This record gives sequence, C-alpha cells and structure tokens, in this order.
Amino acid sequence: MMSDSEKKGIDEDGVLIKKKDESAKEKGKIEEELPIDNLDSGGTDQPTSVTEKKSEISATQEQEGKTFKKNLLEGLDEEEIATLLAAKQTLEEQNQLLEDKNRLLLEYEDLLKRKQADFENFRKRMQKESEEHKKYAISEIVLDIITVIDNFERAVESVEQSKDFNALHEGILMIEKQLKDLLEKKYEVKMIETVGREFDPTLHDAVMMEESDEYDEDTVVEDFQKGYVMHDRVIRPAKVKVAKSVSSVEQGNSNQNENEEGESPDKD
Repeated sequence: MMSDSEKKGIDEDGVLIKKKDESAKEKGKIEEELPIDNLDSGGTDQPTSVTEKKSEISATQEQEGKTFKKNLLEGLDEEEIATLLAAKQTLEEQNQLLEDKNRLLLEYEDLLKRKQADFENFRKRMQKESEEHKKYAISEIVLDIITVIDNFERAVESVEQSKDFNALHEGILMIEKQLKDLLEKKYEVKMIETVGREFDPTLHDAVMMEESDEYDEDTVVEDFQKGYVMHDRVIRPAKVKVAKSVSSVEQGNSNQNENEEGESPDKD
C-alpha cells in the first residue's frame, strides 16, 4: 500500500500535471489567435518570378510569426495567460462597440444632411409663396374698385348723351352709396360718427376749438375729414372741430353790460 505522503505527492503531481496541460492549451490558443502580419522576410535568395517571391515571403512570414508567438508565450504563467485572454476579449468588445457607434454616427450625419436640405427647400418655398401673396394680396380690392369705376364711366357716358346733370348727381350719389356699402359689408370698414358726439381722442383729431352755446363742452360740432374704423382698429381718425364753453369772465362782462344798458342814471 502507498503511504499518505506518497498519495499526496501523486495528487499534487496530478494537480501540477493538470495545470500544465491547461496552460499549454491556453498558450496554444493564443498562438493561433495572435497575428503574424507585417513581418519582414529575412531571406536573401532572389526569386526568379513574382509568384515565387510572394510564396517565399508568405512562408517566411508564417515561420517567423510562429517563432515570435512561441517566444512571446514562453515563461507566461496561468494568471498572465488568463489576463491576456481577458484583455483580448475586452478589446474585441470595445472594437465592436466603436464600430456600432461609427455606424450610428454616419446614419445621424446622413439624416441631418437630409433634414437640412428639406428645411432649405421649405424656406425657399415659403419665401416664394410670401412674395406671391404680397404681390396679389389686394387683387380682390382692386376688382371691387374697378366695378365702381365702371359705374362712374357709365354715368359720365349717360350725361354726355343726355346733358342731364341732375341725373349725373343722382348717379354719383348711387355710386357713393355702393362704395360705402361695399366697404362696410365686405371689408368691415365703417365711418366714424362725429357731429353731436362727445370728443374721443382715440377716434377724433381736434384741429380747431370753438366757443358754442349750442353744444356742450368737448362736443364735436363739425367734421373736416371723415374718419374710418376697420374691424376694431382706427385706420384714419376724423378731423373735427370741438366746442368749448364760453369763459366765465366774458360771460360776466356780458351780463354787466346788459345791466348797465337797462338802468338809467339819476339826475338832480
């Protein structure tokens, strides 16, 4: 029978043999995976053809690569081999991640270029449409004015034939009404009321003031130019004359003069 120490030695030898086998396998794996590219040929013979030269260089590089890997792995223990394999795997993962990011970057770059092109086309189209809109924005108003001009021309032709100026006057009044109705009903342009209304600085432009017994103070007594409101905005204020009260001094002097004229002086 074998002693405990002998069994222990065999077990230890078995462990050592097992470890050596695993180390050899790992070294062999690394030898297979290490690159041998870019190694210069050490041969001195001059080949007679390009094919023979390439074959000779390839064989020389392969042999030198094997020698290089063998020398590199000699003396490495298990921990160093494991570290080297882990580093290799990490490097491969990082390279794959870098490739994915580069591919994603190219996709985003292409998307950005297409979006910029789309925006530039949209900007040019909107600019063109805006210019067209400004150019023909008042075309509808122009057509309405042309209709009024047609009526004026008909009135003038009628008067030239009949020499009836009363008919001309009536025709002009009809055209004026047509134009005012057009502005008010279609474009919501209304005339500002003036005479008899209280002065409103947002609607009226006072160009003159006049003392008046007929109207209260700050009341519009006359308009010099019509004012107009479009929707809720004043497009032209009315130019008006505004009443102001008679001054108290002048009113007192007037009353005193009336009293003096009504009384006669006493003579002894």
